[in-house]
Amino acid sequence: MNAAETASVDRYRRESWRLLKQVDVELARGDVAAASQALWDAAAHGLKAVAVKRGWPHGSVSEQLYVVIPLIKQEGGPVDLNTNAVIAHSFNRRDRAWEIPLLESEVHYGKGPVADLLKTLESMD
Repeated sequence: MNAAETASVDRYRRESWRLLKQVDVELARGDVAAASQALWDAAAHGLKAVAVKRGWPHGSVSEQLYVVIPLIKQEGGPVDLNTNAVIAHSFNRRDRAWEIPLLESEVHYGKGPVADLLKTLESMD
C-alpha cells in the first residue's frame, strides 16, 4: 500500500469513529434522521478503509457492502460482520426511496452493532 492509500485508510478510520460519536450529538439535538445517517456513515467509512487497504472498489453503497462477504469467506471474518453491516445499512437515510420511521431508542441500539463492526474491521489488518 502506498502512502496515499495509507493516509486514506487512516482518514476513513478516524472519520468512522468521529461519526459514531456524532450520533449522540444528533440525538441530543432531537434529530433522529441525522443520527441515523451518521450511524450508517460511520459504518460506511469503516468499510471504505478495508476496501482501500485491499485495493477493492468502494465508491457506492453496494461496493461498500460487498466488502463484507470476501472478508468472511476469504479471510475468515466472523459471520457477525455481515449481520452488523446489514444492521448498519438499515440506518442509511440516503439509500432509500422510502423512509422507515425511526425512534431514538432504535438509533441508540444501532451504535452497538456499528461499534462492533468497526472494531472487527480494524482487527482484520
